[in-house]
Amino acid sequence: MASIKKIIKTIDLFFVSGGVFSYLLGAVLAQRAGKPLSISVLLLGLSIFLFLYLLERCLTYLTSSRINVFSTAQSSSRLQSPELTGALLFIAFALMFCVYGLVRTGALNGKSWIWLLLLTLGILIPSTSIRLWVVPYRWLTDAFVAAPVMLFSGAVLQMIPSERMLFFLSLPLFFLFLASSSALMFESFGAESDKVRPTLLTVIGWEKAMNLHHVLLIATYAALGVYFFASGAWPIAWPAAFIAIISLFEVFQLERIARGMKPLWGLLRATAVLQYLGILYILLFAFLAR
Repeated sequence: MASIKKIIKTIDLFFVSGGVFSYLLGAVLAQRAGKPLSISVLLLGLSIFLFLYLLERCLTYLTSSRINVFSTAQSSSRLQSPELTGALLFIAFALMFCVYGLVRTGALNGKSWIWLLLLTLGILIPSTSIRLWVVPYRWLTDAFVAAPVMLFSGAVLQMIPSERMLFFLSLPLFFLFLASSSALMFESFGAESDKVRPTLLTVIGWEKAMNLHHVLLIATYAALGVYFFASGAWPIAWPAAFIAIISLFEVFQLERIARGMKPLWGLLRATAVLQYLGILYILLFAFLAR
């Protein structure tokens, strides 16, 4: 059970929550486009995301080493754990069952298979042997999965008739997830500097990372404005624009830290999480209520 507990501790709840909310938003938008919502398809698609992420966490645990990033000395000993072996078999059978269920319901067509493949690659690539080069940009692959891939997956599995507006909505969500993720990295910047595996902040530096964060927020609200203009959703989803207040507060906190003032890490974490999940919740509520 020790290995299972270690794997559970590595689960990124922000990434999981962001992916789940994006997926639900895609399904709701498909329903608004005139397609009846299939609960079975909704649950099967969501289960595939969760089981794939658990598989990635298990594979990362098996292939990681405290010695160096290339060592696999611990893999064989970790595989000898009956609990971990059982968990891997369960996840594999669960994934096959979910895919089979989607095939039986007819939800998997050409486009659905493409998004399912992108979901699989986006989640599992960071756990492969090339993770040394992926780790500094893990925030990019996570954002790709949590925003466009999960949003499109939720809509395409529900047979949405048109996907054009999903692209315009996925852009601000993608940029905002990147901004929130980068803000969450600052707390562990000092500890990461001493690690063998680099992260985004240790690669580009604190100052450039902060500037990138601010640019991403500007891109977020510029893309959100384009979405409102192109889709005509402003009368329905205008409360989402109020998230900009939270974003400004996040910028204020980072600038405050940059000036040498005492950081309030708990408040920064809460702001970064609320910023992204808040806009998803507002959009979900707005489209469900109207």
